[in-house]
Amino acid sequence: MNIWYKICLGIVGTYKTLFIRKVEVVGKDNIPPGPKIFIANHPRISDSFVLPFIVREKLYFLIQADSFTVPILGRLLALADQIPVTLGQGREALNVAIERLAEGGSVVIYPEGRLNPARDLRRAGAGASILALESGAPVVPLGFYVPEKYSRVFKGHLHGRVNYGYFQIGGPCIVNIGEPWKPLIDEFDQSYRALREVTQQMMNQVMDLVEQAKAEASKYG
Repeated sequence: MNIWYKICLGIVGTYKTLFIRKVEVVGKDNIPPGPKIFIANHPRISDSFVLPFIVREKLYFLIQADSFTVPILGRLLALADQIPVTLGQGREALNVAIERLAEGGSVVIYPEGRLNPARDLRRAGAGASILALESGAPVVPLGFYVPEKYSRVFKGHLHGRVNYGYFQIGGPCIVNIGEPWKPLIDEFDQSYRALREVTQQMMNQVMDLVEQAKAEASKYG
């Protein structure tokens, strides 16, 4: 775990302490040792701030390449060995992720590909399925849930475009961790249809975990 990753942990840890009242983890015992692939829904940027304090090992997040162009933040992400995903060049990012898994690291990927604060999950890309099938690492599905009243949207500008970021301000964050699994697919049948079926299986698990987390959050009022 390099010094820059620890600096990033310090920054996001400060945010977590100041703005997230409670983190409740369900199913933590489902996290296996060794390399693994975490997949999750992605309603808020701040959900990524929580996971490194649940999984006490260095995590490699696949992150939209635009984030690496943000002053200071982008440089920190690069120095912390996070993985940029450039539109149209997803294969390169997956190759890096496979290398990290082969080295014993664990990877975090949001199959929807971008922030989605909506209740329904967007159609996911097949990147997570390809990563699981080619690396042989187990997939660990996650469901994040924060009551809507504690989510805030902030507008910014990057490269002449308006961008919206969603963050948690107050309230609980429920993290529901499912059982690890490996997709069953013939190694010679990585067809579009087969990959879509595996991807849908992944996202069905994530959606079920989100619904369970939502039910768990109801006790907070």
